[in-house]
Amino acid sequence: MFAKLLGSSPDAGPQQDGRPFLNEGREDSGGLDVSLESSDLPSVTKQDSKASKESIPPLPDIGAGVGALPEEGTPADAPPSSRSIKNLFKEGALKAAAAAKDGAAQEEGPVDVSEANAEIKVNSLEELCLPPEQSRDAQAAWAAFCNSGESREAAGEAIYSALFEGAPSLQSLFTTPRAVQAMRFMTGLNSFVQVLDAPPQLKILAETLGFGHLNLDVTVPRVVIFRDAILDLFDVELGASFTSDAREGWKMMLNYIGGAIIFVRNHYSDRLRILSESWAEASGKGRDKNAAAAAAAKAQQQQQQEQGGSGEASGEASSGGAGGGAGDGDYQDDGAPKSKRKMSFFRGMFKRKRDAGDGQGLSGGLSSPRGASGSPSQSPRGDGSDEHGEDAKKNFKKSAGGTTYAEMFHFNMAVMGLQSKTWMLEVLRSFDNIVSNVSNSARLQQECEVLALKISKSKGSASVNLAEYKSCMLAALRSALPKVWDSSYEVAWNWLWDNVERLLRKTLGSPQVWEAALARMMDSVTEDQLFEIRKSIYEQFFAAAPVGQDYFKQSNTRLHFIANRVLQMTLEIFKDPWQMVDDISALGLRHVGYAIPTELFGPFVTACIQVLNNENKDPDTIEGFRWALGLISKMLVTTINEGSTIVMKAINVNSTRMLKKAVSCAPRGQRATWLLLVQVGTQSISPLEWALQSGSVACAEAILNDLLTIRADRERYYYGMEELFARHPDIVAQLCAEGTDLLFTLMDGLAWRSRGTVNGMRRVNYYVKYLIHDHEKNFADALSHLVACKEPKIFQHPTVNIVSDTLWEKIVCWNFGYSKIWFVVSIFVFMMGQAILPKLHNKDEFWVRASVFGCRMFNYIFTMFRLAARHTREIVWAFRHGDVKRFARIPVPSYLLEGYEGGIFLLCILFILMCCNEPMLYCAQDERFPIEDCPASEHVLFRYSLFVMWGMLAHWMLLTDMAVFSTGLSAFVLVCGHVLWEIALFLIALLFVLLMFASAITVLEHSYKDMHHVGGSAVALFAITVRVYEDDYRDFQEDKLLLLMVFVFVVASAILLLNVLIAQLNCSYVYVYQNMVGFARLRRAEVICETLGEDCPMQQWNRFVESLGLETPLEFNAGDVGFAGGLTTEELGTLTSINTETIVRYGGSCSPDLQWPEDTTVGEEEEMAAKYDRMERLVQRALKKLAHSAGSSKARHSKLSGAGSPGAGNSKLSGEDSGTISDSGSSAGSHLSDG
Repeated sequence: MFAKLLGSSPDAGPQQDGRPFLNEGREDSGGLDVSLESSDLPSVTKQDSKASKESIPPLPDIGAGVGALPEEGTPADAPPSSRSIKNLFKEGALKAAAAAKDGAAQEEGPVDVSEANAEIKVNSLEELCLPPEQSRDAQAAWAAFCNSGESREAAGEAIYSALFEGAPSLQSLFTTPRAVQAMRFMTGLNSFVQVLDAPPQLKILAETLGFGHLNLDVTVPRVVIFRDAILDLFDVELGASFTSDAREGWKMMLNYIGGAIIFVRNHYSDRLRILSESWAEASGKGRDKNAAAAAAAKAQQQQQQEQGGSGEASGEASSGGAGGGAGDGDYQDDGAPKSKRKMSFFRGMFKRKRDAGDGQGLSGGLSSPRGASGSPSQSPRGDGSDEHGEDAKKNFKKSAGGTTYAEMFHFNMAVMGLQSKTWMLEVLRSFDNIVSNVSNSARLQQECEVLALKISKSKGSASVNLAEYKSCMLAALRSALPKVWDSSYEVAWNWLWDNVERLLRKTLGSPQVWEAALARMMDSVTEDQLFEIRKSIYEQFFAAAPVGQDYFKQSNTRLHFIANRVLQMTLEIFKDPWQMVDDISALGLRHVGYAIPTELFGPFVTACIQVLNNENKDPDTIEGFRWALGLISKMLVTTINEGSTIVMKAINVNSTRMLKKAVSCAPRGQRATWLLLVQVGTQSISPLEWALQSGSVACAEAILNDLLTIRADRERYYYGMEELFARHPDIVAQLCAEGTDLLFTLMDGLAWRSRGTVNGMRRVNYYVKYLIHDHEKNFADALSHLVACKEPKIFQHPTVNIVSDTLWEKIVCWNFGYSKIWFVVSIFVFMMGQAILPKLHNKDEFWVRASVFGCRMFNYIFTMFRLAARHTREIVWAFRHGDVKRFARIPVPSYLLEGYEGGIFLLCILFILMCCNEPMLYCAQDERFPIEDCPASEHVLFRYSLFVMWGMLAHWMLLTDMAVFSTGLSAFVLVCGHVLWEIALFLIALLFVLLMFASAITVLEHSYKDMHHVGGSAVALFAITVRVYEDDYRDFQEDKLLLLMVFVFVVASAILLLNVLIAQLNCSYVYVYQNMVGFARLRRAEVICETLGEDCPMQQWNRFVESLGLETPLEFNAGDVGFAGGLTTEELGTLTSINTETIVRYGGSCSPDLQWPEDTTVGEEEEMAAKYDRMERLVQRALKKLAHSAGSSKARHSKLSGAGSPGAGNSKLSGEDSGTISDSGSSAGSHLSDG
């Protein structure tokens, strides 16, 4: 009904949000009015309309968001807790004014129908041309109304309340959530007011709204009720500023809109219904939904039988443990479609595309070469290759008779000999979007313009005969719908194609000419000319729309880059329209996050065209640039408006309160989707990801908490874990990059703890499925990102502990142990051959010498060569792939800078040096061989022993890596390693002090012989420092100055440096001790990632994953079967205090399409913040009214400050003003008492 003026669209209409192109009966258009000559772009300026009458395609404000309604049984929202614009006095006036009009209007009798029909034209739809003063005053009144509240949301609430509370007969139609519907009112009314002085665009908007209300019984009396409610609201809010011209302008506009809705419903509803229903059947979408719903119902019934009819268990089986899996909302539980079911606008916007081959576009709009999954579905160059078409042909051949429109179309192409017409395949790919937007003239025009571009890039585009497609289309539809096809279907589809053909013919043949002209222009302009063009664009844009400067705040170089990219895009869209459709959708979604007003696109496009028109006089270049830039701007506006959800708006201001209010409107089955997906065509943006990237940490935390809150009704559990990791498999990596604080929020949400305990133990479920493996059952990289984060505290979290312990105990421990066996054998053989056997008392016996030689050869052959081969391979790979880092300006492979790998490489080098200096090899010619002590080896014995010593140290240092088997031992080793740096700093300082005093003492004339040179002095001073010096201080008594220098050194080293070292070690140990277990678990996690990434066979990993039983639903309590995806364990009940039930349970209806009941449990801090905000708004409102009540600025200052100037007459308020202030005070008092 008309009360849903801007917010609802029925299932009967094939497209939920669009503009009509159906204008039959018009004398001027002959059935279709989508003229390209109008240039009334949305603007934020008030310039003369003549200045914008350039040849620019219309850029209508499609932000009206004509969405669908929820099902009829949905209760309306309760009235708001605070009146953000109307005070209590005004509410009473509005209700009193509306009651007289609405009281008898329930039966629609008392309304003067003859007078209303004279004002509201329902038998024709012509352009509404208002006098300039009326349109100007009406726009000014709307601006004043929007500015009267603290926000647009508050103004929307006022309109909603005026209709809901002031017109009881319309309350049954308010089924859309209050917050959503209020913003639709504001956005829709704003779009009408913006084009009030542009009759062609106003007509398009009115027709579009009519197609969105085809299922509602809109009558003249109801239009009158709605109109009068709006006018009464403006009377009360604006008072005398709502002039007679403004009132007449609004009255005529609302009458015009109401008449348009009735006219469209009377003339086109049946035809559009036929197109919608027949296309759903012919394309196979309806059958797919029926089959999916029947399968879901059957699976649910089977699981109910298996679990003994448990409501919770069966609900969980149908939902898969998540809100998104609660079943298809378009069908009842028995699999039958709901009759005339209405879907909310945002659910329709977020709904994922089901077929990748159906040519996705801007939310079902602009067609694209990629499906929802992003995989190519057609040749981007229009060469005739068509995977979707080939699949259809194969399926058709297999079934010996096609069943869908695509299959029958390919068959008829073959029968008619049109296989070589590759342009027909382009039309086929875009046909679903064309039919889906049949009631949206603006969107249909965009689809046809993009389709014309694609046809122009196809082979054989010079000989396009659109009648050939019509023949194949009708033949395919007759074959796909043999039982229902009749003359009405024939008329409807002929009517559709005639309008599409008319749109295509306007553009076909021109893109080639425009592309060549633009290419010549781009090649001919110099860099200086481009600079002046870009500069002039911004000068004209800022002059036309000064508010645009608030959004273009980057440097001049960045602004020139943007303008240059705009110029390039106008040419690129001709060259590769397939890729550009995706790129423009992605660009529009980025602008959603930037909160760019769509009203700025109009002035920007106008400025670009005017500048280019001054620089270039070629008509083809100007027309091509105008056409391309207009198409791009309309596509961007479409994307921004469809992507600007109430969730995104809350994120842009980083308001958790707005976010909670926005998501409370979501159906329980799609609540997670609202928080994770904004889909526009083939491109999408994630509100959660944008909150992280834009720094809205509060909103990101609120989103994570909402997603990971377990909610339940009697049939299903709703938990957003599945949707979260399906949408963001790398969520852990994103949180590590943006801020580790949110990691704890994520880990807390993945754990459920029972409120009660049994024998002192509490049941805990950890839903860590996607922390262990990804969707392909491979090892998840979540733990690797946590390791790279180097945050020890996160590894002390129980959720991370259960992941690392499970991986370590069940798979990694054994693999890691096996990998270390060879190293243990190597160090044992090395010890035997270097430190044990050569030191035996019978070392000269032959068997001992042979054993020593065998041990050394074993190390050289099996250890040295193995390590050398491995590191050679790793180093070559690193240099080939550029995985190197600079160390002292020398390129070093990155892996060698890791502690353990660097130690292994050093050990390999030492083995090579030992092999080169092996004494037994030098004595190979000796008759006593094997022996190492011979004349030939005398010169290498010391070098060899030195290398062996360092090799022995390296072996034992590397052996500490096995401390990871024990968390306690590993923690101690890590503590020792952590404090080594403090000792190193002490030694550096001590060395400096030693050299300083040693050199000073050396040059001093004294008789103490041990300190006559620098080396001896340094050794003596160091011995004094560590208290191992053998001489006595009395030896220095003869040299008083030397004794003084020694005492000063002792103070500096033994007293100062040693005590500083102790203090540093103490502080460092305290820090490490607090996170000691975290560091130990971090080291174990590193080993887990290295082992699973290199040494784990896939077959063993698959067995491990199956043994976890992650696909088995877990119980919450006895008999309460929940959802799968986790591990269950028990912990001491004293570790965590659980005072409330962590699962939020609700009664009532269990339909996934309903919202969750409003959460009445508001935190104390949030409640106090809301009270303070209310008080602040009341004070601001009172001050504003006081400021307006005075007759002059001096008197106004006197009233606000409360003190008059001496000698000046005190101005007194009139009775009317006094009453206003009194009412304001009483209103404020009542609000404060409520608070």
